[in-house]
Amino acid sequence: GKPFFLLIISTLVWSALLTMSQIGASIAFEMVYIAELLRYFTWFYILQYVMGSYLDKPYKLDFTSPLSPLSITLLFILAIISLGFNQQLIQLLGFHYNNALQIIWMLIFTILGLILVEQLYRNTSLENRWKISFLCISAGAVFIYDFFVFSNAFLVQKIDYEFWSARGIINVMIAPTLLIASARNPSLSPNIHISRQFVFHSTTLLGSGIYLILMSMAGYYIKVVSGEWGDILQYTFLFAAFLLFSSLFFSSTLKARIKRYVSRNFTNKYDYREEWNRFSSTLLEGDEKLTIHLRSLQAVSQIVDSQGARLWLKDVNQYNYCSDWHMPWESPVVEPTDSPFIQFIYRNKELFSREEYLKSLKEHSSKEHWFLKNLNSWLILPLWVDDELFGYIHLKESFSPIKLDHEDRELLTTITHHVTLYLSQYETTLALQQAEKFKSMNQMTAFLTHDLKTLLSQLFLLVENGKIHKDNPAFIDDMLNTLEHVSQKMQRLVQQLKEPIKNTSSSNFKLLNVLNDILDEYRHNPIKPELINTGLVNPEISANKSEIQSALKHIIQNATESINRQGFVKIELDSTQINEVRIRIIDNGNGMSTDFIANRLFRPFDSTKGVSGMGIGVYQSREYIRSIGGEIQVSSKLDSGTTFTITLPTKNN
Repeated sequence: GKPFFLLIISTLVWSALLTMSQIGASIAFEMVYIAELLRYFTWFYILQYVMGSYLDKPYKLDFTSPLSPLSITLLFILAIISLGFNQQLIQLLGFHYNNALQIIWMLIFTILGLILVEQLYRNTSLENRWKISFLCISAGAVFIYDFFVFSNAFLVQKIDYEFWSARGIINVMIAPTLLIASARNPSLSPNIHISRQFVFHSTTLLGSGIYLILMSMAGYYIKVVSGEWGDILQYTFLFAAFLLFSSLFFSSTLKARIKRYVSRNFTNKYDYREEWNRFSSTLLEGDEKLTIHLRSLQAVSQIVDSQGARLWLKDVNQYNYCSDWHMPWESPVVEPTDSPFIQFIYRNKELFSREEYLKSLKEHSSKEHWFLKNLNSWLILPLWVDDELFGYIHLKESFSPIKLDHEDRELLTTITHHVTLYLSQYETTLALQQAEKFKSMNQMTAFLTHDLKTLLSQLFLLVENGKIHKDNPAFIDDMLNTLEHVSQKMQRLVQQLKEPIKNTSSSNFKLLNVLNDILDEYRHNPIKPELINTGLVNPEISANKSEIQSALKHIIQNATESINRQGFVKIELDSTQINEVRIRIIDNGNGMSTDFIANRLFRPFDSTKGVSGMGIGVYQSREYIRSIGGEIQVSSKLDSGTTFTITLPTKNN
């Protein structure tokens, strides 16, 4: 093809001038320098031709693409112009080597060549790489060896002519691979996928190369003009430049800004294949130590480079804080289903930002909501299942400020739909697992009932026979043995059942009487809970007395078990508003983590007591309190204690 003929011609001209200069012909260095540029230009043309750079508007000036054909052409022109002012530039820059400027240009072009080779191979589709693999080998060999020659010349300020002479041998050695490349792909135009990664990596590598060259030149200049302190100042400057470069290289904010800048220069801002692969990989194949909730938050945050996220999920008549990713919250709040914030989500339907929510509020509306008070708040992503709000995600602002456009919103909406499906299926699976466990528990109860009937029949038999044989000492001994067996058996059954079967009928009674009855059971206990009636209230409630007593006792019992002998358990009773009473059970025990409260405390069959606990006590307590219109809230901190706040509806006076 024509590109190969151009490469052959430019290489012949270059080798002829180079050979003549080596055998002593009066060929000026400027002619050899121009031949070098011509050869590099041809190699760049071939690599860019393979990438498809000359298929559509090759002469359009685009400063956002430093490796575009026209950008590289301008660099060549600038290099040739600098040749005419070589002496002036050498004196201006303070170089002591006449050809230093030309060597710097050669270094720049070898770096550009290596970047083009790397990007050509990286972005060519897998099925077409066989066409260009040997072309990349040929070009890479040329640029790598030239980089070695010119970097050595720049460091020692002298061209090593042995290295220089070997360039001819290197070019002969690449001939076989170049012939294979031409045979495999005569037209030099395979299909290539030009992605954002092409521009991102090219920009990063090119910027890094230019930065290092400029810092090296600056260090050399400092050494020349600083006299005796030259070496020390040069080393100090180069070390500081390296530290600055390392800081910039690992800066998340800088990377986010570059990615956003690159994205704005594509018809589509996102490489959807890459984004989807990363999203799926994070969600399904992420860190096994992370929960489903954390992986979901991480997958969403990565899309827009958010610094953190939180998750709320619906629980009956409120939305509970469930988890966070890089956005901890020591005292999470609960969002009622009828709050203005939730109502705004229902009206808006779509994702919205902190500024959008702030603008929607009227002047007299409260602006003390947690979403507005947090200055790092950015977005709310609703999780919809049909027309029901399953939950929502709260995103922290991005590393780089982003003004959301239509494409950002569409991508986030699509991602949110999949996260909603993923989380809803997970919650449904948990519910099914719990239902299966309850089914198993019902089966276990049937077996226990059968055992109780057997024991009861033994007792009835003792009663009947006792009327006849009560004066027989042998019968008395046998009866005692039987009673001992029955009592041991019943004790084991009670330990399995944990709670007796209760009457579910409701009645009206005074709450203070129930609390006093519970405290009376602890009169011989080393730890005696203290009742504090803040408002001197004794409200009347309507519920099943044994059920409410069991629910409160279970929480009080957990509190007493969590403290040592120097600890305390306080029960505060007061009224919060009309027809509502509040009970606060406070201890200074071991406490619980936010993650445990959100994901384990109210999960049935999840116990921290080992085989001695069934893990349904707190769950049953909350479910019964909710069934009569009450609610339980928990706040706790590890090693600082726990507070259960229970609200119950009261009867009208």
